[in-house]
Amino acid sequence: MIRSGLVAAVLGLAGGLIGVWLGIGLGSGGQEGDNFHALVHEELELDAEQDTRIDEIEARFAAIRDAKEAELREAREAIGEALLRDKALSEDVTAATARYHDAMVELQLATLDHLLAMRAELSPEQAQEFDDILGRAFDDQG
Repeated sequence: MIRSGLVAAVLGLAGGLIGVWLGIGLGSGGQEGDNFHALVHEELELDAEQDTRIDEIEARFAAIRDAKEAELREAREAIGEALLRDKALSEDVTAATARYHDAMVELQLATLDHLLAMRAELSPEQAQEFDDILGRAFDDQG
């Protein structure tokens, strides 16, 4: 029973890591995120005002992303320490896993919020192009 619980915890953590990778990849972190944002700036023919507002949105998101990534690292370390110490699905393992999942969800929601905030700055034509770029980014992640 303990072994199946440990396997479930490890699988849950692996799934969470994949979710975070997707969130970071579509956000501003990582090469995928950099490519996405470069495409937005290059393909959408933003005017100076849009460019400035989107840069501000990206800067705010970068601060949130960095904080959430730090929380994820801390929680991941706490999971590892608790697993190595307790060698069971203990209260400490469960609590650290919950902290990890909370930070992961918050990062994913912040990523989506920042994407929608960027989209809100666009004209209808640009928004359609943005949706196309976003769709390609999701396809490239799979």
